Amino acid sequence: MAKKPPPMILLVDDDPLIRVLGRELLEHLGYRVETAGDGSEALRKFQGMERVDLVVLDYYLPGQNGCEVLREFKILDKRARVLVASGFLSSQDMASLKEEGALGLINKPYRLTDLQHRIKAVLRGRSGF
Repeated sequence: MAKKPPPMILLVDDDPLIRVLGRELLEHLGYRVETAGDGSEALRKFQGMERVDLVVLDYYLPGQNGCEVLREFKILDKRARVLVASGFLSSQDMASLKEEGALGLINKPYRLTDLQHRIKAVLRGRSGF
């Protein structure tokens, strides 16, 4: 029987350093990782990928905010699992993200252990804000 491939994560952040370090850290934890620097690139990559188990989406992106990008992910695949990363969100922004289907929030700057726990929780079907 063929071994199931590790989960695929699409890491979306406009900061190149976060994309590079995030990829390295997530790959070190055993995940497969693709990165994107903005919402448009993320949506293109998402459409072209066979499988995305989780999107880690920075809320503040050039051109679109995380809620707008999340909405477009859900149009492409209503089952898309999205974890939003942000240093600060208003209660209104958080309510909008929940309404659009985000599965959780990780506060930036995040530690590797925090990211690891949030990803595992979302992949196991648990959400949280």
